[in-house]
Amino acid sequence: MDIGSLISKQGIRALGIAESFRLGMDYSVLVGVVMRTDWLIDGVVVGRARVGGMDATESIINLHRSLGRSDIQLIMLDGCIISWYNIVNLSELHKSLGIPVICLVFEEPEGDVPNALRKLFPNDYEVRVRAYEALGKPHEFIIPGGLRVYARFVGIDYRAVRVILRKFTREGKRPEPIRVARLIANAILTSGTNQTHKKDQ
Repeated sequence: MDIGSLISKQGIRALGIAESFRLGMDYSVLVGVVMRTDWLIDGVVVGRARVGGMDATESIINLHRSLGRSDIQLIMLDGCIISWYNIVNLSELHKSLGIPVICLVFEEPEGDVPNALRKLFPNDYEVRVRAYEALGKPHEFIIPGGLRVYARFVGIDYRAVRVILRKFTREGKRPEPIRVARLIANAILTSGTNQTHKKDQ
């Protein structure tokens, strides 16, 4: 993909993905919102990822593919570590879908993730630590309003990410595709539909 032509377009179309869950559930609610830089929403998709699992990357790929669209130009993720340490493989995501991936972190630092993984997942913590370390360190960005966010990204460079963030951010820290996806995920979680995501008693 020609990154220069992408960021120069007036109507970039992004898939923003966010999730919501509570401990004690088998699965989180995973929501994708397709949005253009003129704030038009023209797609919503709902999926799930296992809480404490290792299927985050596959779940996001399935979410994108279920839309059946070829006009989505990039993916924006609300975090690389979702659903209670379910770690996204950004390189695999980019390779599978063939579009740039931007993963945002809104607080720095993330904490001692490797140590937390060792304590919480003694049976497979080595695999999880390697997955986390493969993410690398996030880069800092200043967005409108002078706020700081941090991002990891593949298939796109720092300058292009900065332009994308400014195009999609209206207020606060979260770009609109992620902010709206997060609102929908939280609404689904707190509605009666979240019963299907709870563990069997």
